[in-house]
Amino acid sequence: MQLLRLRRKVRLIFTEPEFSIFDFASCISEAMDLVSPFLNNHHKKVAYLSYRISVQMGLPDDEVIDIVLAAVLHDIGAFTVEERLDVIQSKFRDSSYDQHSVMGYNLLKGFQPLSNAAAIIKHHHAHYGEATEGVPQGSHVVHLADRVSVMLSDQEEVFGQVPGIMREIETNRAMFHPDSLKALKELEGLEYFWIEACLVPAGYTLPDRLRNARELVDLESLRSFAKVIAHFIDYRSRFTSTHSSGVAAVALELTRLSGFSERECRLMEIAGFFHDIGKLAISNDILEKNSALSDEEINEMRKHTYYTYVILNKIKGLEHISTWAAHHHEKLDGSGYPFHVRGENFSKLSRIMAVADIFTAITEDRPYRAGMSSEDSMRVLRNLVHNNSVDGAVVALAAENVTHLIKVRAKAQQEAFAEYAAFRNI
Repeated sequence: MQLLRLRRKVRLIFTEPEFSIFDFASCISEAMDLVSPFLNNHHKKVAYLSYRISVQMGLPDDEVIDIVLAAVLHDIGAFTVEERLDVIQSKFRDSSYDQHSVMGYNLLKGFQPLSNAAAIIKHHHAHYGEATEGVPQGSHVVHLADRVSVMLSDQEEVFGQVPGIMREIETNRAMFHPDSLKALKELEGLEYFWIEACLVPAGYTLPDRLRNARELVDLESLRSFAKVIAHFIDYRSRFTSTHSSGVAAVALELTRLSGFSERECRLMEIAGFFHDIGKLAISNDILEKNSALSDEEINEMRKHTYYTYVILNKIKGLEHISTWAAHHHEKLDGSGYPFHVRGENFSKLSRIMAVADIFTAITEDRPYRAGMSSEDSMRVLRNLVHNNSVDGAVVALAAENVTHLIKVRAKAQQEAFAEYAAFRNI
């Protein structure tokens, strides 16, 4: 089949994307902690404590960086807020939470810049006296930092908590690496250490060299990382285990058919992988609900596009991608959300993303219903054009190539589901 393309070529000028893995990891963990006030910057606290302990131990800079990256993402394998709360509230001798550590490792191990951090995450609940072979020293650092973090309360005066925390650590000293424990005891009498650990966001107290760590400058590395994050987003719910992969594939193809350059097409694919990253801040009770959402739950769900924008816009080099990704629920008439953009503020690539998201959502199979046929899906999209919700030219292009787009979407999602099944051991 010959693919039909828009004649007009669209040219945009972008600088080569470049961003810090640390900043991105911090934004992801921040989004995860937004789900519940009980999490309250847990990952950032563990990152700060891990940094100070590892520096006090005199570990090399590269190792410190890997430890901090692992600390920032250490509970990434806990997909629901209930899992995360169970993990941080677990008792000292509770060893039943290894699954989320292994899941976190499996999620990140294939991405080279985070492969060392992934190995640390895999063993970050290992008890020193029971498991030492094959456990990175960084895992023991994160384990100790994690236990200190869960005992620190923002509701109480910090210095008064220190003696009780240190007594509890001492009581369970056999669980911790002697070098990590020695470093913590050396830090115990430093007031700034406890103030920064409990009261100051970690981003303000960690040095710039960590923010500049593991920078990625090539598009393929960025795409690889985007796929990792898409898996994390989608794996949280059985309803959407391959949605982001489908949106990325359709967005890529529609952008290509619209006459944009290959580089711009790849950036749009990456935006597709990232478009639902804001759902990390939405409770699984809402994402997994079988019945209709209440008004309050709908309002909560509508926040996810804003969170997508905030998360991605904090990363230098992702400014354009953050806009395209976050605008996927905007409408031409300005009635969409969260920014109610219209006219020239609703860019062509954002309009393509909006259509790609709708097309994927209505044509993909979900556990509770089969996907629409090409005819029915086009009927839905044409009605949206009639209502001045989506771009008519993009929908016309989709209609002309609908069979191809469904095949592209299906192939991408089949591959993503195979990865999901392997990940979940289905």
